[in-house]
Amino acid sequence: MSQAGKLHLRIVWNGSVVLGVGVRSTRPQAYRLLAGRLPENAIRLVPLLFSVCGKAQQAAAIVAISAAQGMATPQSATLERSVICEAMQEHLWRLLLDWPKQLGLPPAQQQFVRWHGELNAIVAGDGNAQNLRAELQRELLGVTDAAWDTPDSYAEMSKWWNAGQGLCAAVFAALDEKEKLLNFVGETQACDLMPQWSAPDILQRYTGCFDHKFAAMPQQGGKALETGALAHWHHLSLLQDTLRIRPSRLLARLIARLLDLLDSAEALAHENWTGRIQAVTAADGAGLAVVRTARGMLMHHIRIGAERVTEYLIVAPTEWNFHPQGALPGGLIGLKESDARRLMETVKHYVLSLDPCVEFEVEVAHA
Repeated sequence: MSQAGKLHLRIVWNGSVVLGVGVRSTRPQAYRLLAGRLPENAIRLVPLLFSVCGKAQQAAAIVAISAAQGMATPQSATLERSVICEAMQEHLWRLLLDWPKQLGLPPAQQQFVRWHGELNAIVAGDGNAQNLRAELQRELLGVTDAAWDTPDSYAEMSKWWNAGQGLCAAVFAALDEKEKLLNFVGETQACDLMPQWSAPDILQRYTGCFDHKFAAMPQQGGKALETGALAHWHHLSLLQDTLRIRPSRLLARLIARLLDLLDSAEALAHENWTGRIQAVTAADGAGLAVVRTARGMLMHHIRIGAERVTEYLIVAPTEWNFHPQGALPGGLIGLKESDARRLMETVKHYVLSLDPCVEFEVEVAHA
C-alpha cells in the first residue's frame, strides 16, 4: 500500500561543468488519503503509506493526533525507544551497506543483519542496549569503550580512518579521497542548515503556513534548508573543521551520521532517549508533532473536527533536502567534470549523502 513515489533529478551539463539541477518529486501528499478518516484509523494507515521510517511516521501520527485532541501522548517511552532504534537501523544501513557499495568496497552484510535484529529485540523490550553500544564501538570503530573520544578536528578524525581500524574506516577514507578531488567554478552555494527547532518554535514560526504547498516544498524566509544529522551536529568543532576543509559536505554528512549513531547508542544504553518526539497543541485545535529521524526533521500537522481528521499534512526530511532550490542543486551546480561516468558517480554520492526516503532516477541533459 506504500505511496512512495519517486524523485526525478535532471543534471544540466555542458561536458565540463554542471550548469543546473532540476528536482521533481512524484511523492503523493498524504492528505488525500487521510482527510475524513477517524483519528484511530489514520494512525493505523500512516505506517502503511510509508515503506521507510514507518515507526517514526506512526509515532508522529499518534502524538500529533493526541495533541490535536488535547490529550497526553500514550506510551511515550515506548514510542521514543522505537524511533531511536529505527534511526539507528537506518544509519547502519547506510554505513555498512549503501556507502560501501557506492565506493566499491565490500558491504558488512552479516554485521548489519545481526545489529538490525538486536535493535528489533530492544524495541520489543528484549535485547541488551549496553552490549550493543559496546559492540558498535568495538567493531565499527575498532576501539574499546575507554579508548574512543570524539575527535575535535578533521586531522584527528583522519588519523582514525587512515589507521584502518573498524568496519567504517575504509568507507570514510574512500569518501574523503573522492571529495578531495572535486573542483568547482567559484564557491558552492550550499543552503543553510536547519536550526534545532522545538515543536513550539516551529508552530510559532509557521502558523498560517501549514498548507499543501508548504508540505510539498517547505522553506524558511523564502529559502530552502538542509535537515539531518549534519544540521543537528554541525556545531561540533570536528564538523566545523571538516566543513572548512571539505566544504562540499559529503564527508561532513557521513561523519555526522556516525556521530548520531554513536550518540543514539549511548542514549539507548542509558534509557535517555527523550526529546526525539515533540508535540504541541495550537490555539485553533490543531496538533503538531516533530520527530527527529535519521534523515532529519519529520513534521505532522493535524486538525480534527466532528471527530474526524479534517486536515493532515506531512512534511518529511526529503521535502526539505530535495527542494528544487535546496541542498542538491546548491552542492552540484558549478561542479567541474568532463567525464560522464564520474559525473554520475558524484551525483549519486550527493544523493546518498542527503538520503532520500524514496527511489530516484537521474537524467543528464547536455547543454
